[in-house]
Amino acid sequence: MSLNLRILQLYNRVPYPSRDGGVKAVLHMRQVFEDLGCEVRGFVLNPSRNRIDPSSLPDSMRGDYLTEIVDLDSGIKLVGALAVLNAPLPYHLLRFRSSEVTRILRQTIESYRPDLVLLEGLPMALYQETLRRFHCKVWYRSHNIESDIIRQKAASLSLWNPLRLWMYGEYRKMQAFERQTVQSVDVVLAISPHDLDQLRAMAPERKESMLELGYWPSMVSTTEPHTKPKPPAWNGERPLKLGFIGTMDWLPNQDAVQLLLNEWIPATEGWPNRPEFHVAGRKAPAIFAQESPAYFFHGEVEDADTFMSSCDAMVFPLRMGSGLKIKVLEAMALGVPVISTAQGVQGMGLTSGENYLHAENANQFAQVLKDLRQSPNKLYVLAENALQRFRNHDAYSQQIMALKGLVLQSPSDDHKANPSKV
Repeated sequence: MSLNLRILQLYNRVPYPSRDGGVKAVLHMRQVFEDLGCEVRGFVLNPSRNRIDPSSLPDSMRGDYLTEIVDLDSGIKLVGALAVLNAPLPYHLLRFRSSEVTRILRQTIESYRPDLVLLEGLPMALYQETLRRFHCKVWYRSHNIESDIIRQKAASLSLWNPLRLWMYGEYRKMQAFERQTVQSVDVVLAISPHDLDQLRAMAPERKESMLELGYWPSMVSTTEPHTKPKPPAWNGERPLKLGFIGTMDWLPNQDAVQLLLNEWIPATEGWPNRPEFHVAGRKAPAIFAQESPAYFFHGEVEDADTFMSSCDAMVFPLRMGSGLKIKVLEAMALGVPVISTAQGVQGMGLTSGENYLHAENANQFAQVLKDLRQSPNKLYVLAENALQRFRNHDAYSQQIMALKGLVLQSPSDDHKANPSKV
């Protein structure tokens, strides 16, 4: 049965280009609802730190989908952070609150009259009060456990760093707002099983209105030849080409590259046929662009799939973050083997040695590479095992059926936006 519902999708940035995990998650969610027969429109902010020229958007974005693109000054300012030091909300979120956004959002809801408003990420939950005045159903799609990321950053700072105390204050505020959001919305969608458990712990009485809805990338066809250029099968006679890719203004990715540069790459120094490390991503700190022996920085690449397919394996030395590491899934769906920390594959249900190779530190990483030198064919086996997970669509189908059930239970004519009630 096709659902005939109007959905307004709120996001704190323009979902273009489709190169990082957050944007891909938003577009994936749009496609899921459209496949269920819903009409989806987007109301998005255009923050100064990630500003996109609206005229550069493709036709599939403009027109009926992006009903509103609202410019917002989201720059991080010391004066601004100090001014809200005693505010109940974290500065990380307050940068996305604006009276102008509130005004335009009200107008959009009055004209579109959505059955359901989907908050993509925690910043847009700042506008819940405005939405509730229209008596419309409000769903929250969690991309990460945001308070976890703040806590991890605070814990990584030196005891003598003046930012440490401020970051822990931000963590407590973020945690409180995250819990409040989970308790107040009608439905919560988590991107991974791990995140779902954490969200349910915030509001155990609401667990029946929470659902895991992951991200499922397009995979290599089992019948058509793989079109992305791949290196010749590695047999140990040439340097192993290892890759990492991610948006470099995201803290967990920055930490991962620093770990590569400072510990994991030096662990291979002096090896014959020393492995090559290729790193790509936009908005990188200048230090990442300084190439060194065995390290090559590519900056922003046009096609992430082509970059990953050109590598013998992808390395994800992630120590921070939550949610789902979409680049890990996409590498596996391309048939590219993965070497990762437990954090990098969190929530994916993978088995070390079967679907990926596990390493938490430089010594373990070096041992993984030494084992591969002894058994180069292991990379092929890993790639095949990873692809096999994507050939089974039962989990995805079950999630979609559960989502459809929540949609049918949640919105009704009684909850459509009604300006007369404002």
